[in-house]
Amino acid sequence: MATFVLIHGAFHGAWCWERVTPLFQAKGHRVFAPDMPGQGDDDADLRTVTLDDYMTRIGVVLSQVEEPAILVGHSLGGISITQAGEIYTGQIAKLVYLTAFIPANGESRASMQIAQSPPASAGSREVSADGTSMSFKDEAIGPIFYNDCDEETLTWVKTRLKPQATAISNAPVQTTAEKWGSIPRAFIACTLDQAIPLEQQQACWERYPCDPVITMETSHSPFMSQPEALAGHLDDIADGI
Repeated sequence: MATFVLIHGAFHGAWCWERVTPLFQAKGHRVFAPDMPGQGDDDADLRTVTLDDYMTRIGVVLSQVEEPAILVGHSLGGISITQAGEIYTGQIAKLVYLTAFIPANGESRASMQIAQSPPASAGSREVSADGTSMSFKDEAIGPIFYNDCDEETLTWVKTRLKPQATAISNAPVQTTAEKWGSIPRAFIACTLDQAIPLEQQQACWERYPCDPVITMETSHSPFMSQPEALAGHLDDIADGI
């Protein structure tokens, strides 16, 4: 049995793991899937949310875990789990990047040259007048995030997505080889991803080698389109620790 902490990406919340969580539990694993501040059912003010707030939230979850946990970060969640790896090193057994960004020390999501958004994705973002939050144009959500999901799923997720605090993308991580760099890493790549194309995912795992690297023929959101396969891959990663 392993303990998983599932960290969602931008615009999402803990709800995005609802199809995966019971599959983990059926295998005997413990699962925690927190809402990051201002996302999901959390009502924190996006104008004041910081990466430090994200770290505090993750720390609260890890404090409830008796053994080192497997921390899974999806998309922008890769920024979160990277910084968490530096702060909570001894409480993490493995970092799993699910079609996610792996920033270098001093890099933010916004400054990562190897992971700049493709034109379709970049042109679909709308930033608030004060610059503190961003959202996605409705017509772009399906093609970019959920291109292999059915219409019922797409309709449901559109009711749950929320604006994202831009501070998280703009915050540089602070990491060291001794702490974050000492934690084993795995990568799950999604070949049909239109938000983070495969070549950008590959640039991340080649710069910071991961073992294993697992490939799924899915969109950016395998937790919706192939939850059973995703749960199986994560279960295999847990078995390999």
